[in-house]
Formats: sequence, C-alpha cells, structure tokens
Amino acid sequence: FQIMPTKYKYGEGERVLCYHGPLLYEAKVVKIQLKDKVPQFMIHYNGWSRSWDEWVDESRVLKFNDVNVQKQQELQGLHPDKQRKAKKKEKPRKEAEASSRRSSKRMKQEQQESTEPNHHQEVKIVIPEELKKHLVDDWDFVTRQKQLVRVPKSVTVRNILKRYEQHVATIDAEKSKSGQIEEICDGLLEYFNVMLGSQLLYKFERPQYAEILQSHPDKPMADLYGIEHLLRLFVRLGNMLATTPMDESSLSLLLSHVHDFLRFLETTPDLLCVEYDTAPQEYHRRMT
Repeated sequence: FQIMPTKYKYGEGERVLCYHGPLLYEAKVVKIQLKDKVPQFMIHYNGWSRSWDEWVDESRVLKFNDVNVQKQQELQGLHPDKQRKAKKKEKPRKEAEASSRRSSKRMKQEQQESTEPNHHQEVKIVIPEELKKHLVDDWDFVTRQKQLVRVPKSVTVRNILKRYEQHVATIDAEKSKSGQIEEICDGLLEYFNVMLGSQLLYKFERPQYAEILQSHPDKPMADLYGIEHLLRLFVRLGNMLATTPMDESSLSLLLSHVHDFLRFLETTPDLLCVEYDTAPQEYHRRMT
C-alpha cells in the first residue's frame, strides 16, 4: 500500500502573515516539521534579524491574501503604539551596515534597536488564590489523571470576555464607553489565539488539539476553548508582555485591567465550572 504524504496548510518558501504579540507581520515559511503530530512552521519575519526566526503552529499563521492583509491593517490601527515601536526592530541588518560611516556609538545603538526586543525587567501577574487552586486541579486532571477538557466548550473564552465587558458596563459606564475594556478584551483574545497551540497545552492534549484544528480549520481557538485554558494564559502572559514593545504607563494600565479581570473571574463562580472527560483507550494508543 502507498503511504500518503502529510499535507500541510502552508508550504516551504510560502509568503504568509504571522502573529507576533497582538500584531500580524509579513513573513516566510522556512521549514516545516511534525511535533507530537502537530504541524510546526519555522517562520522568518521579513526585514527582521534571523535571531527572531521561530517555530510556530498553524494558529499563528494566516494566508497572505487581501482579506488577511486587511486584518493586519485593522490590528495595526488598534495598536498604533506597538506598531510604531515594533518598526524599530524590523530594520534589516544591511540598513545598519550601511550606516557604518557614522560614529561607532551611533551605529551600535541603531543595531541594538533593529535586533533587540523592548524588554521590561519583570512583568508580574498576580493570580488570586482561588484561581491558583483551579490551575493546580487542572494540571492534576490532565497530566496525572489523563483527562481531557471537553472541547468545544459550552462557554468559550470569547463568551467569558464578553461577560466581563457587560459586567464593567453595569458598574462603570464611563470606563465602558471609553473603549478601553473592549480593546483590552480584544487584545486578550488575540494573545489567547496566538499562544494556545505553542504555550498553553500540556503534552497529553496535543493530539486532541490536532483533531480540533482539523475539524474546525477556520475557527479561532477562543471560540472553541474555555476557562481551563484561559487561566493558563495568565501564567504565561507576563513573559510575553516583558518582550512586547510597550511604554511603562501603557503596561501599568494593561496590568490593572488584567488584575481587575482576574478578580471578576474569582467572584463569578459560574464561569469557573470546568468540564473534563476521561480519555478513551484509542487516544492513549495514539500517545505511545
């Protein structure tokens, strides 16, 4: 019999758009690999130093077409500060080399701007104790008891964030009208969609994730996963924010909203109802 070659959504050398933080950047697929049965793509961001090349999964990559270019422009409009500062590191190396006639001090400074992220010393997200208990239980259910979160979820990440927006509207109309809460929630949605496949899954969940990608190829992960994986986002979010171009005042404002959202989750128990199923034997066989 003939073994059919694995078909990938993107090909080597293909021009694509790829999420880096909340924004989309033009990029190229350099290599492809299968890791735990999930396709991974080595991405090179056009005009960036190769030190920024990275392996990503399908959830972070989009086809380069008019519709997705429009989405790229819309995201840039939502995050103008990030786009402006990110441009500093998009300069190709040859641009830095072309300035070699300048003083060595100036050249060193420009090269650093073109290749180094804007690091904050530490971005700490304080997770309330009640939510920490849920995270510990979640780890135990999946890694020790070999259970799987029921996906698609009846209450998704998008549903939860919408509930938070409605909650803020009822207690602080001015804050709601300012558009800040909607922007924060949109940002969390983007971070979740980008980070789920690469940072928010336990190894035992990867075959399930591959199945979800196949059965729902055009759906954002925030419309399929729920509270269990959303809580994991806040464990990882601090490290992501530490390398995101953002001034200190914007970061401080963002963190205040994030902590307010976590307090909302802690005091809204119906959103913390978790759903796990025991993985069937067939699933265990696929893990071996």
